[in-house]
Parts: sequence; C-alpha cells; structure tokens
Amino acid sequence: MKVKSKSYAAGTVINALATFKGVAFGIDLETRVVFSETDDRGFYISRKGRLERSAIAEKLMRSSEFEGGVFRVESEIPERSGLGSSSAFMNALLLASLKAKERELDAGKILRLNARMSLEFGMSYTGAFDDASASLLGGFVFSDNMRMKLYRRVELEGEVLVLLPEWQRGDVKPDMMKEGTENVERAFNLAMEGKYREAMLLNSMHYCPKLNLPLEPVYALQSLNVSVGLSGNGPSYVAFGEDIDAAEEIWGSFGKVMRKRIVNEPSDRVDIPENLFY
Repeated sequence: MKVKSKSYAAGTVINALATFKGVAFGIDLETRVVFSETDDRGFYISRKGRLERSAIAEKLMRSSEFEGGVFRVESEIPERSGLGSSSAFMNALLLASLKAKERELDAGKILRLNARMSLEFGMSYTGAFDDASASLLGGFVFSDNMRMKLYRRVELEGEVLVLLPEWQRGDVKPDMMKEGTENVERAFNLAMEGKYREAMLLNSMHYCPKLNLPLEPVYALQSLNVSVGLSGNGPSYVAFGEDIDAAEEIWGSFGKVMRKRIVNEPSDRVDIPENLFY
C-alpha cells in the first residue's frame, strides 16, 4: 500500500523566538511524502538518494499494524533557509503516517505533535508552532507557540517573493534573541491590526543584527508598496504587496529570487477544531 501527503513552506511576518508569539503564512513550495509498506522490519526515511532507518519514523509508526515501511521525501523548500522546511517535513510525515494508519486528520493534534517532536528531535528552538500551522493550514496564522494555540487565521490573496541571498546566517543564540524584545512585541500587535509592512520592518530590525544578517534587502524595498522582512532565522527574506514587480527587479542584485503564490488552503483535507483557536 502507498499513501501520499504534502505540506507547504512558511514565510515569516513575526519570528516567535523572542516572545513565543509568531505570525507566519503559507508559501506554494511543497514538501511531498509517499509512505510505502515493506516486508523488511523497521521504518526508514529516504531523501536525496539516502535511505536511513529513522527514530522519527519509528515513533510515528509504533502503534501501527505495519512491521516496516519507507517514507520517501521530496522537497522544493531550501533547507536551513528560514522557510519552515523542518515544520513542513514533520507535517508531511505526520499526515502520511496518519493516512497509513487510517486515523483522523485532526489539525490541532497534528500541529501539537509536530511542535513536540520538533523540540524532542532538536529540529526547532520553540516548536515552531507558527511555521507548522502556516505549513499545514495555509493563510496567515497568529500563534501562541507556548500554549500551542492560534489567535486567528486570515487569508490574503497574492504572490510572494522569496530572496535566497548569497550569504549565510550567523549562529542562532536563543537567549540573545530574547533580549530587548519591545520592538517584537510592538510588531506582533501591529500585525494583529493587519499592518504587516510596519510589523515586518520592526521584526527584521530586531533579528537581523542578532543573527549577523544585513538589513539592506529590507531597506532596499522601503520606498515600494510591499511588506518585506527576514523570514525565520534567515538567511531568506520575503516580500509581498502591490509593487512586487519592482521589488523583484531590485532584489535580483542580492541573490536568487523566487516568485510564488501565497497559499490560503490547507495542504490536505484536515479537520480544523475550534479548540485550536483562542
């Protein structure tokens, strides 16, 4: 038997690392997983031509009738880019495992398990509940990563630019990110009011210096009608808004630019319970 699943990349409005409150949105870059039952004992993950026995896969399939299987992973999301690749990876694995076991696809349970496992296996600093939610549900999600709940989810039609710059990010030091968080608190409140442009600027001004990343890609678009900022812990940046054509031209001098759709629909036919929200 075979089952398929997919999840999306996540762009950042507010990084949750400083305050555990985040805002993220779905981007039409996919991580796809196919689970196949095998005759061999044990559970494996196959990606980039490598087949490895996986503690994550073993844990996901522990309470199943299967004795062995392989999760084959293909992803369009650049790794370690600040685009939620780890959250998308976990979402797709969880969806595939639940489908294989013929279990319900409860979005709340999937997202909380994603966050817990991401922390357990060292894939995230906060559980990345915001990235996981955007990756699974699409739209713009406003999250409380500490309590693993959402304040709201809204939809915004349009395209998004993703800048993959020529530089790499610096070391991520969580304690440093939590110093002087007034701008991040203010940014989250602005985002709740729909003021993404101001929110993303403040968010970037807090995180870029602490990650040793330049603010120039953000400042370069300030004269345009776009919302622009650092995505996650970088090194990627994201931008969306009316002047996206002009923004794409300017960003060409900073590195590779991808133009994708903002995703507003869930990546699978999940049930979204009311208790996922405040």
